[in-house]
Amino acid sequence: MKSFLTVLVVALTLGTVAPVSAQKIVCPTPSKDLDENKKEGRRYYNMGNTFFNMGQFEKSAASFACVLHLVPYSVMARYQLAVSYQKLGVFSLAREHYQWVIADTSAEARPLHGEASARLAALRGKPDQRVAGPTRPGDPSLDGGTPADGWNLRSRWWFWTGVGAVSLFAVTALFTGWQALEYRDRWETDWKDNDRDSLNHYKDLTDLALGGVVLSAAALGYALWANRPGRPAGVPPAAAPSGASSLLVLPTCGPGGCLLTLSLEF
Repeated sequence: MKSFLTVLVVALTLGTVAPVSAQKIVCPTPSKDLDENKKEGRRYYNMGNTFFNMGQFEKSAASFACVLHLVPYSVMARYQLAVSYQKLGVFSLAREHYQWVIADTSAEARPLHGEASARLAALRGKPDQRVAGPTRPGDPSLDGGTPADGWNLRSRWWFWTGVGAVSLFAVTALFTGWQALEYRDRWETDWKDNDRDSLNHYKDLTDLALGGVVLSAAALGYALWANRPGRPAGVPPAAAPSGASSLLVLPTCGPGGCLLTLSLEF
């Protein structure tokens, strides 16, 4: 038991300090609810402003492009996208979006016409300073597509649910395992029936918690595999279509011990 607890502590420590690579910004798919699209667009617009103020113009451009994918008529997002492209040295795309802003006759766009015209004049004839390649931020408003690569785990509810479940079961296993060791030592010293009953109780709880760790980790691993980068386009991650199979795990404890009941529906 002690050796297993040591291995479990080391595994949890390694999982905690593992490096996390930078994630690409993935645009959500527009819904039929225009208000929901505007709400999501505002979130990406604020994200773009944050990246812009931090000097991360590639991410700001990708964020503003997502706004246009959700709300194509957002002239402020288009203007900020043009400025981001200008900061990146992708002058051809910056000029194109400045022209869109100038051509927009809405009341929201008119205050931007002067600044956009001045920036467009300053960029006229300038070649791109940055070669367009795979690291160039995508522009869904131009090609109609959305980036499908990148884990983007921070916005996945199922990822944090899985991590929370694994952590909860692991901490429970550590606590109950430690209690089992304490009561084992007591029972081997004074041979009291109460200590033996407590030992068996905590052993059952430890077995149950370890089973939860294994099942939660397996479910999280399957979810990561099912939502891996490069999945077929048009398949939303972690979606459960009608008629899909589901796994139900029910932990139960009784006088004879604890067990896990698995129920598979398909």
